[in-house]
Amino acid sequence: MQKFIPLGVCFSILLILMLVNSSPARQNQHVSAYPNLPAPIGKEKILITSAGQATDGVIVHSIAESLNLQADYRPRALDSDLYDYESVVIVLGYSANGLRYTTHDYQEELTRIRAIAKEAKRTRLPLIAVHISGDYRNDRQTFAMFQEIAASTDYFIGLKTMKDVGEYQKVLADFHTPVTLVSERDRFKIPFNAAFR
Repeated sequence: MQKFIPLGVCFSILLILMLVNSSPARQNQHVSAYPNLPAPIGKEKILITSAGQATDGVIVHSIAESLNLQADYRPRALDSDLYDYESVVIVLGYSANGLRYTTHDYQEELTRIRAIAKEAKRTRLPLIAVHISGDYRNDRQTFAMFQEIAASTDYFIGLKTMKDVGEYQKVLADFHTPVTLVSERDRFKIPFNAAFR
C-alpha cells in the first residue's frame, strides 16, 4: 500500500500540470513569433505611412528602396488613398514635433490611422505594422496608435528592445498576428523583405 502513495502523488501532480497547461487563458498567451514570415503576405505597390509623424517612416521607405520594392512614402496618407496600392505599412512612432508640422493634432492622427486600418481590412489589403524606434518612441501615444490598428494588422515587426514588448505581444496574441522582433534596426531588412518576397 505504501508503494502506491508516491505513485498516486506523482499522478496527481502530473494531472494538475496538464490541466494548467491546457487552460484557455494560457493558450491565448501564445505569440506567433517568427524570424521572418514563411511566405510573403504583401504585394507591391506599397503605401508606407506614419502613425504619429516620427521620422521612422523615412527610414522604412529608404530600406524599401534599397530592397528594390515599389513603395511610396506618404506620411499623411488618408484611407481614400489606398485605392492605388496592394499593401500598407504603418510605421509607429509618436512625435510631438512631427505633428506640429501637420495640419492636425494627436486625436486627428488617431482618427486618420484608424480609418486607414479599417479601409485596409475592408479592402483586404495586407497591413504590416512596424515599430523600429525601440525605447525612443515607447510612450502611451505610440501604444494607443498601435492599439487602434492592432485588429487589422496582418504582421508586426518590432525591436526586442522595446520597453513594453510584452504588452505589444499580448495585444497581437489576442488577434493571432505573427510577430518578428529583431535585435537591432539594421536587422529589420530581412523580415521586411520576406513579407513581400
